[in-house]
Amino acid sequence: MKDTEKRLIELRRDFHKHAESMWKEYRTASIVARHLMTLGIPVVMGDDLSVKGMQFQYPSEEKIAEEKRRAISQGAEPELVEKMCGLPGVMGIIDTGREGPVTAFRFDIDALPFSETDAPEHRPVKENYVSVNGGSCHACGHDGHTAIGMIVAEELMKRKESLRGRIKLIFQPAEEGGGGARGIVERGCLDDVDYFFAGHIGLTRLDGKPLPSHGIIGGAKDFLDSRRYNIIYKGKAAHPCGNPNDGKNALLASCVAALGIHTIPPHCQGEFHQNVGVMHAGSSRNTIAADSYMEVEVRGENDIVAEYGEKKMLSVVKGAAEAYEVECDVVLIGKSSSGASDDRAIEIVMRCARTIPWFTEFHDVGSVGGSDDASEMLRRVQKNGGIGSYIGLGANFTASFHDKAFDFDEGVLAPSVELFVRMVEDIHS
Repeated sequence: MKDTEKRLIELRRDFHKHAESMWKEYRTASIVARHLMTLGIPVVMGDDLSVKGMQFQYPSEEKIAEEKRRAISQGAEPELVEKMCGLPGVMGIIDTGREGPVTAFRFDIDALPFSETDAPEHRPVKENYVSVNGGSCHACGHDGHTAIGMIVAEELMKRKESLRGRIKLIFQPAEEGGGGARGIVERGCLDDVDYFFAGHIGLTRLDGKPLPSHGIIGGAKDFLDSRRYNIIYKGKAAHPCGNPNDGKNALLASCVAALGIHTIPPHCQGEFHQNVGVMHAGSSRNTIAADSYMEVEVRGENDIVAEYGEKKMLSVVKGAAEAYEVECDVVLIGKSSSGASDDRAIEIVMRCARTIPWFTEFHDVGSVGGSDDASEMLRRVQKNGGIGSYIGLGANFTASFHDKAFDFDEGVLAPSVELFVRMVEDIHS
């Protein structure tokens, strides 16, 4: 076990050091693919894994080429990078050759699109695994998820002869806003799945407190339906004293829209949240602002609430444009579904977790605290009659999710591998 723990930490820190945010994960996916192939696991990549055109915030051809070159310079295999066809993910399929169920595990592999702290007290700085890729930072634990998935593959291959059915290991790109799950779902990779599981380091207990080291959550039931938009207002510049009547103030349109969005009332059929997180406008203090830009999201407990919030938000945005006589461009840049783990799947998780000494704090149900497009996969499996769960793997943090100083207790890695392996044994023996 000590050797396994050491390898997990080495893998996790390597991915952390070479963080790749959405649609840039060529090095990560290449390393995963080579590892699976070396184990004798057939892999699925590129157009066979995902449908193009389903993605959000997909980069230009020039940017893709740049990221491929960067990944290859950092150790990605050129042949594998090309096989990805611009979709940097990979799925391994362990087929036992014996009749049985199909189980899928999702491991998200992307980092976040901002730079990591360089504070000297930050452990990745002190121990030389801080991200070398500016503008990409593993601040949500996906580096750990990727390492877990790779070692799960090893352990399952050791046990292949005692298992039945098939196990799919899906290493998904672009969870953080890029809609990476959508194309995989559309390709049909989940259509034959009986059991689906995704795990996340951390999560939140129902009392609102973070899940600490040694804690386990069997499943989350509060995935929020999330819809994310960029709003661009285009007005007309003018001098605020010389000819203010000729101006069309895009900045004021944004201000009115932002305040209006935050006054959308709640809905009686479930939890609702809205946020204007970014606003940029104007060019100088003595010029009426001709352009403005906002990043907005609405989230709902279910489709009805999310659609309500989306409709109200768009009405506010367009109303502000009309009031200030500016043009308005509304761009949907991300979307994920609501969802809930199944009780029967939670029972499997908890039954197996109780056999692992590292886990000492047990919660059947916890909170996602937002959204994750694993819900798209979960809903497809449920639609076809299967069950699934989104598992919380407790770990102490140095900072909150999506903070540039985020790091986690690596002691969670080996028990997580053991948990997933025991779940497979429970289902497939």
